[in-house]
Amino acid sequence: MTSVEALPIDFVAFEAEKRCGDYEMYTLARFVFLMISSTIAALGTFGNLLLVYIFLTRRYPNTPPTLYPLFLAVLDTLMCTLYILLFGVDAAVVFLHVESLFVLYHLYIVPAYVVSRVTQLAIPYMLIFATLERFVWIDSSGHPVLQKMYSTRGRRITVGVTLIVCICLRLPTIWATKVYEYDNCPDFFRSKTASAAEWVQQSDVYYILDFHFLSIVQTVVPFFVLFVFNVIIVRKLTTAKANCAHGPICHYSPKGQTSPTDSEERLPTAALVQKSSLRRQMSTSLKSAIYTMVAIVTSYIFSNSLHLFLTVLERSDSTLLKHPTDPNLASTFHTTFSDLVSFIYMFTSTIRIVIYYNCNTAIRGDLRDMVIEWFTGYDKKEVVIV
Repeated sequence: MTSVEALPIDFVAFEAEKRCGDYEMYTLARFVFLMISSTIAALGTFGNLLLVYIFLTRRYPNTPPTLYPLFLAVLDTLMCTLYILLFGVDAAVVFLHVESLFVLYHLYIVPAYVVSRVTQLAIPYMLIFATLERFVWIDSSGHPVLQKMYSTRGRRITVGVTLIVCICLRLPTIWATKVYEYDNCPDFFRSKTASAAEWVQQSDVYYILDFHFLSIVQTVVPFFVLFVFNVIIVRKLTTAKANCAHGPICHYSPKGQTSPTDSEERLPTAALVQKSSLRRQMSTSLKSAIYTMVAIVTSYIFSNSLHLFLTVLERSDSTLLKHPTDPNLASTFHTTFSDLVSFIYMFTSTIRIVIYYNCNTAIRGDLRDMVIEWFTGYDKKEVVIV
């Protein structure tokens, strides 16, 4: 009987590889980076939950409704939470060797991964709908289809249909991802691993759906749509501001046109001043809502451009992504850049509350009132809840 010591080294390594799952090494620098990132993600989860609470309990007159921002905040909460579950916990398991966490991680990894894929697909389309809604509000010649689409019923339908379609498109991921168990592996932390199911490697249909069609739907289409509409909205706002600066009193109507009213010349001076003040407030609140969404979309476009670059490298089978000595391993560049893209995706979700605070005066006031109430117990009721 041949002993293990007598076998060739490469054969022993091959047998060990068969008996154990794949193992990803974490350097100290990468572990520290992911722990700091997970802490930021935890803050993002808290911040987005605050936004969810605000959008559920506040209604802001003279601005676009908050249904799309509400669902965007929910998706951002999921994005930050899932980052911790998928990246932070994995780093802690591998680097700190926590056995109970290793078992727990492989219990939730598949459903968490599926939810993350649905969330990543849904976020850009919520941004597209919210951006189009702002476009309708500032465009004086809105298309009838868009006007119906952004009625109360139309918003609910678009949100519902979008989420259902995203879930259906990503649902095959449940069966395409599998946790493999290696009972004979001597290393406990390589006894389980999550990877693609066997049938995935043999299915051309799934490859085209997941690696080509959904990559375009999730990355390419939202990038160009959001970029184009962002440019259009900024140009319209700039033009409207210039027109108001060189003409009589201007205001934004629900369809976005800026014009003086017909009866203003007949109003007394005091009434005209009061009406002018009200309109400036309406214009400011609407522009705050629009500029907030522009800032949010800009941050997403930045993160999506990096993801688009990584996708192009992966689809072109670039040598930058391959390990110089072992083709089965990812290069240092691939690992680092992938971590960076994942972090920036999460970070853009985390800073939503910062963008709202800096760009939206109404939400800034609500956040201040909430902080005052928490620390002093004084309930300040200055914002009208409709």
